[in-house]
Amino acid sequence: MIKELNHVAVRSGDMEKTIHFYADILGGKVIRDAVSPDGNSRFVYVQIAEGVIELIKGKPGAPNLGLQHVAFLLDEPIGEVHKKLVDMGYNFTVVPKLAASGDGYLAFFEDKSGVIFEIIERNEDIRIRGLKNERIEEFDHISIRVTDDTYKACEDFYLNTLGFQVRRILSKPNSVMSYYKFGPDTIETLYSVGRPKDEKPLGHIAMRVKDCYEMKAYLESMGVVCPEPKESGMGGFHILNVAGPDGEILEFVDRPALEEYQPPVKEA
Repeated sequence: MIKELNHVAVRSGDMEKTIHFYADILGGKVIRDAVSPDGNSRFVYVQIAEGVIELIKGKPGAPNLGLQHVAFLLDEPIGEVHKKLVDMGYNFTVVPKLAASGDGYLAFFEDKSGVIFEIIERNEDIRIRGLKNERIEEFDHISIRVTDDTYKACEDFYLNTLGFQVRRILSKPNSVMSYYKFGPDTIETLYSVGRPKDEKPLGHIAMRVKDCYEMKAYLESMGVVCPEPKESGMGGFHILNVAGPDGEILEFVDRPALEEYQPPVKEA
């Protein structure tokens, strides 16, 4: 059904400021800069390590800035995929249509957790394979919050409909972090017992760095306000949560890659 997890989208109230943050401060590479035929919309794709963030032009101060959706590039005609998903009970907020950039076709639907997913049919492959970043070792994951009644439905959708594989599952007494991979990309579902249903489901973008304290010092030298890194509840590494230019949360972690990370064994 899908060829790749293509990007995660951020709506920006000030495109130049947001491009500066992701490209100049975080060291991403602009791999596409497109304007709609009517000139009203702009879409800038920035690649950081192997991950891609789409920046969408919004209005300054608008209430809908920040994280928007997760997009999949299809390996089947979009009309066929649209019909399959409708037959499975998924609600489409936008039916297949020509993309505003004029490149290919797209549609949007809502999954069981409430996240908006985009499906895209186009031939162009703009991602640079194996792109390295000076400070970011890995575009670690995109985090989606799930509740008691959506956890299993989301897992089934990623594994059995989209073709993801389990990368790692980390558990604590009252929460489960499940990581599903497709090629170089990873989605995390974050489940906590009793999680409020009114929380926004698209949580954060996570990037793996060598040292959170070094990253904090660097970001502050670039004028980015940072809190103190916190020790992870899983143990053995730190987490630095930073607000992006449009309110989106970026999580920097200094643990090993998920396959290599071993939670500390607690003494009895």
